Amino acid sequence: MKKFLYFASGAPDATTGTEQVACFPADKLSHLEMHNATTLRAYFHAGQESDEDSGIDLPVVVLTITTGKHKEVIEAITGAVASASAINAPMIVVADSENSKFLHANITACASLAVVDAS
Repeated sequence: MKKFLYFASGAPDATTGTEQVACFPADKLSHLEMHNATTLRAYFHAGQESDEDSGIDLPVVVLTITTGKHKEVIEAITGAVASASAINAPMIVVADSENSKFLHANITACASLAVVDAS
């Protein structure tokens, strides 16, 4: 069964200017990258055969984390994706700022979401 990673930066406000909620297939996770001491970025493939050559920016989720806890958060995310127990619950909530639910105690917020417009 396919797994999905869920992120919410806040309550949906019904505008198209900003994304508040996104769910990505876990197998589209490209990489996790430290941005600064309190920020971790998760990049996803946009679906093109070669995202790097498409000229389209990769979808990115920016997570706010406890200072210097990048490794612990990366371990939690990759562990949840690899976990056999996730088979029966395919949606993995990584960061839901609207409901204060986080995959790991060192994730404190979903700061922003930037996705590729599919329209």
